[in-house]
Amino acid sequence: MRRNVDPDYEFDKDRFAEVLKAAIGDRSYSAFGKEADISFGYISKYINKKCDVSPTVQTLKKMAKVAKVTYAELLEAAGYDSNKYDEDDISATMVNSEWSPMNTLLPTLCRTGFKWQFVSDGTAGAPLCAKVEGAPFESWYFIPVTKDNVTKEDILGILGSKEAEVISPDSKVTFLTANKDVYNQMKDVELNLISLRTSVALVDQNDGLIGEETYLKTSVNLVNEDGVYVLTDKGNDTISPLSL
Repeated sequence: MRRNVDPDYEFDKDRFAEVLKAAIGDRSYSAFGKEADISFGYISKYINKKCDVSPTVQTLKKMAKVAKVTYAELLEAAGYDSNKYDEDDISATMVNSEWSPMNTLLPTLCRTGFKWQFVSDGTAGAPLCAKVEGAPFESWYFIPVTKDNVTKEDILGILGSKEAEVISPDSKVTFLTANKDVYNQMKDVELNLISLRTSVALVDQNDGLIGEETYLKTSVNLVNEDGVYVLTDKGNDTISPLSL
């Protein structure tokens, strides 16, 4: 899958490194990365001018939430025309500092009856990914949603972004939200031209676990096993070790 927005100008890695340093301020790279939910390695790569490709607007938005420079300054330094973007126009990949998908997924998956193992921790903007034994899909990706309103275009934008290039058609993608209204918005979205298993899951705000999960309508014909490999499965009452 492709980056959904291309830069407007040639990427100047020297300029972006300077602006990124200003964005970090007196914090360590790792501290800034933790606040922005971006890996130390990813930040270091740009600080040390070892990347010739600009960050995506989604990644810049994550940086801007905790940066000591403006979102517009980050956009311009990365080669984007800042006049095209509003502060709230980037969709559902951002994680705020109060909620982490890992805090929800670990206890949720540990209570399921199937065997699973994380293979990606979601750093550097890539979606968090797990492998599940016996599932009808190759990989299971998880994308947190922190917006208060999500449209079909938002979902398509995320699935077409640079970070989503790792997602193959034989995978499953689950969007995670703790907002009941957003869950209801998303579960009725139809993605008839998308050949990818896609679902939305609702985080219970009382216990932090997944309370509901619904598949979105896509071009994929779901099989009986798809109803088995869901986050609402409660096959185990106790925490089990990660294994395959």
